Amino acid sequence: MQAPLESQIIVDQISSLMYDRVPISTIGYNPANNTFQSIYTVDANFTVLEWLGVASEAHKIGAYSGFVDMNASDGVTKRLSTLGSISSRLNALMLEKFDVATLADMGLVFAGSFDDGTMYDDFNSTFGWHGNGASKIISFTMPTDGNMTLGTKPNEIYEKYYLADSAYALARGEHIQQSAACIGALGPISDINNTLFLFYNYRPWKLAGNTFCADITGTKEGNVTILSQNVSGFEAGVINGSIYFNITMNKVIRGIDTGLDCDRVDQWHHGDCDEICPNECQANG
Repeated sequence: MQAPLESQIIVDQISSLMYDRVPISTIGYNPANNTFQSIYTVDANFTVLEWLGVASEAHKIGAYSGFVDMNASDGVTKRLSTLGSISSRLNALMLEKFDVATLADMGLVFAGSFDDGTMYDDFNSTFGWHGNGASKIISFTMPTDGNMTLGTKPNEIYEKYYLADSAYALARGEHIQQSAACIGALGPISDINNTLFLFYNYRPWKLAGNTFCADITGTKEGNVTILSQNVSGFEAGVINGSIYFNITMNKVIRGIDTGLDCDRVDQWHHGDCDEICPNECQANG
């Protein structure tokens, strides 16, 4: 059975969002007991998918280069030379994208071995998820265009870096705090349990415990939008190193409530995304 256009759009949106992410930052999270794992090592059922997004729009228009001139940089003063990076444009784009966020809300992540898919033994303290440390995300300022001053001195400096501008979360209404103010601001939702929400504009690396606005615990902030309704199931995982996700939608067809499974598998190599199989949607009801 051909998938409804809506489900095709949803899987395309999710894939597009996850394309622009910090490698290895994706986690499965369970708000009920405040536990999480890297999606690459998940061995339990988690109900929320989270990742760190990069400032891709700014990079595409040349507001920052993503590369460090190692010879012109100074490790002692924590100054990085990154020609082509323009603070005013970064500020303007952050304000345009998130309304109140600025350059000071970004975090710098050196690519290092992340691009090769290498995991760190202390993963839980790497990105700041749910009250843990953020050892691989560094605050910075740009006193002049083309120069960054790091807030802390990292153990290693690499030529390639990412600028994280927000965390993102995908969750069905069944697994969030439905009484949260940000959910109420959306207005009446007919079937909130089977509504798929996208949360954004929060930054766990800046403040310990910072999390999305309808989490059950933590310091909540950010925004939310509805991706789709009639979503009775959402699942994500890894197959042979590739992230997949599955969406089950309930649709009434000729008076019968029919479930439609929509799957997508994507593989990211060194920051690039190659679709390795097409969308596959089939009736399971």
